[in-house]
Amino acid sequence: MGCATTTVTQQDVTPELFEAELEKGKIFVFANHAYTRTINIRVNGEERQIKHAETQIFDLQQGKNSLYTFSRVFGEEANNCFNEPYTFNTEMFQDEETHFFLIQSTNCLMEIHVTRNEYLSQIENPRPGVLKQMTQDLINDLANGLIDELIF
Repeated sequence: MGCATTTVTQQDVTPELFEAELEKGKIFVFANHAYTRTINIRVNGEERQIKHAETQIFDLQQGKNSLYTFSRVFGEEANNCFNEPYTFNTEMFQDEETHFFLIQSTNCLMEIHVTRNEYLSQIENPRPGVLKQMTQDLINDLANGLIDELIF
């Protein structure tokens, strides 16, 4: 028997990005963070988990919209660079029916409002150097787990 391979394109994963009518009224979020575990994202009150190199799609609200990314540490929301949601009002972007965001990380998480072209560029080429950060995150996770076991 032969071995078959399947090629999956970004268009297969998120067809909404490639059909103008499906794209309208949406907020696209691409997680380009370097955490080895999932993080949390809250968009307009709806909370989900998101992994590195994953896209999530939310409905755009007319008026005020908000995004907030975080991880949970001892049950508390943590690791957002600004400790408050990124907010924007659609009235400020009257020519835009769709909004694109990247979740980036340095020592903390941040939401970055980008153009469609910048967004597509990131999902096709997630940033290099992720392996180094993933290794550091793994070491931190192991250390935190050991501390938790010793303390609790």
